[in-house]
Amino acid sequence: MKNYYDMLSAMAERHPDKICLTVDSSRWTYKELKAACDRLAEKLPEDCTGSLLVLADTFAAQLTAFTALQKNGIIPILLHHGMKEEEISSIIKENHLQGIIRLKDDVLSFTPSDEAVCPHNEPDILGVLSSGSTGTPKVMYRTFDSWAGYFPKQNPIFGVNGASRMFLHGSLSFTGNMNSLLSVLFEGGTVITSEHFRCRHWAKLMEEEHADILYLVPSKLHLLTESVKETLPEVRHIFTGSQLLSAQNIRDLKALCSNAELILYYGASELNYITYAVCDNPDRDPRNLGKPFPGIKITVADGLVYVDTKYHVSGIEIPFSVKDTGSLNEKGELIFEGRRDAWINKGGVKISTQRIENLLRTIEGVAACAVLPYEDEVRGMDAAAFIVSEKNASESVIRTEVKRILKPVEVPGRLCFVAEIPLNDRGKVDKKSLFASKPL
Repeated sequence: MKNYYDMLSAMAERHPDKICLTVDSSRWTYKELKAACDRLAEKLPEDCTGSLLVLADTFAAQLTAFTALQKNGIIPILLHHGMKEEEISSIIKENHLQGIIRLKDDVLSFTPSDEAVCPHNEPDILGVLSSGSTGTPKVMYRTFDSWAGYFPKQNPIFGVNGASRMFLHGSLSFTGNMNSLLSVLFEGGTVITSEHFRCRHWAKLMEEEHADILYLVPSKLHLLTESVKETLPEVRHIFTGSQLLSAQNIRDLKALCSNAELILYYGASELNYITYAVCDNPDRDPRNLGKPFPGIKITVADGLVYVDTKYHVSGIEIPFSVKDTGSLNEKGELIFEGRRDAWINKGGVKISTQRIENLLRTIEGVAACAVLPYEDEVRGMDAAAFIVSEKNASESVIRTEVKRILKPVEVPGRLCFVAEIPLNDRGKVDKKSLFASKPL
C-alpha cells in the first residue's frame, strides 16, 4: 500500500459489507465508502495536480475527498473550518499550493492557483496545517508510513482492533481526529461521529452504535461529563491529550465510563504520539506525561524536550523539539513544564503559565480555565487567567483561592470570568476569540 486510498480498497475487498463509518443516522460500508471515493476521483478536473487545499462541509465529505485525491496522485490538505478567504489565499500563496477543492452539498468546485508544482524529496501523500499561531499556517507533509507504519504499535495501547467501534468528534483537519480514524480503518473497525455539537446526542449515538472506544479532546470530555448523567458501560477505552484534564474531570469521566481504561497521551503534529500514561489515580501529578511509546526515545537538553522517532513529518531534523520544556524522572517518565513560549518574564521573574493553569484547575468551583501571556505596560509581560466557574460557585471565593495557592508573583494580572473557553475546530483554545471576549 502506498496511500490511504489503497488501504481503504484493501479493506473494501476484505470486509465489503462491514460498516466503516456512521455519521448520526447515515452509514457507509467499506464497499460504499470506496465507491464514493471512486466517483469523486472521476469528477476531479484533469488540471487537479500537486498539493491542494480541501474545504468540505461534512465529515464524510472530508474523508471522501481525502482518499479520492490520493487515488489520483494528489496531495490533500484538509482546511480548518471558519477561515476567511484572505487567509485561504495566503495559505495557498505562502505554501506554493496548486489551488483549492471545495465540496458543499455534494457539489464539487476547483479553483486553481498560479503556483508551480513543487517536487517532494519524500514520497509524501498528505499535508496537515500548523496552528498558524505565529502567522500564516504552514503545510507539513507526511508519507504513508509516517502514520500507518506506527499503527501496529499505537493501536494495542489504545485498544484498537478489527472489532473496535470508536466515537470521535470534530473536523478531520485536526490531526488527532484524522490519525485516530485512519488507525481504526487500518484494522477494519468502525468509526462513529456526529455533525452536531450536542453531548447528549453523542451519548445516545454511542449507546445505539455500541461504541467501545472514545477519543475526544479534554474540553469535549469535560462537556460530555457535565451534560450526560447516564453511564456508558460499553466504553472500554478512552484516550485523550494529557495536559488539560483536571482531577475532577478524571473522576467525572471514570463515573461516566466506569468500565473504561483512561489513557492520557502527549504528542505533536510534527511527530506522532510521544508518551502515554494509564490514569488510575485522578490525583496524579498532572505534569507527569508518562513513559515513551514503543520505539520512541526522549532526551532533555537545556530544559528542552527532544524526540527521536522515524514517524514524523517530512523535512525535519531528528531528534526534534517542539519547544516544550521538561525533565525525565527516575522511571524515565516525562515531567512536563510547559511550552517555552508559555514561560514569561514578569518583572524579572520567570513564571510558567502552564503551572498556573494546572493549579487553577485544582480549585473547587473552577470548571475550565486558560492562562495566556499578555503585554503589561509596567511589568513587561504578565498572565491573564480566563475562568469558567461551576454553577453556584462564588467568584469571590475563587479569587481568594487563586491568591492562596499561587506565589504572589504568579497571581495573574487579569482574572476574567467567562461563560466558556472558545475552541477552534482542532480542539485548541482560540486565543484571539478569548482575548476579544474580555479585552485587557
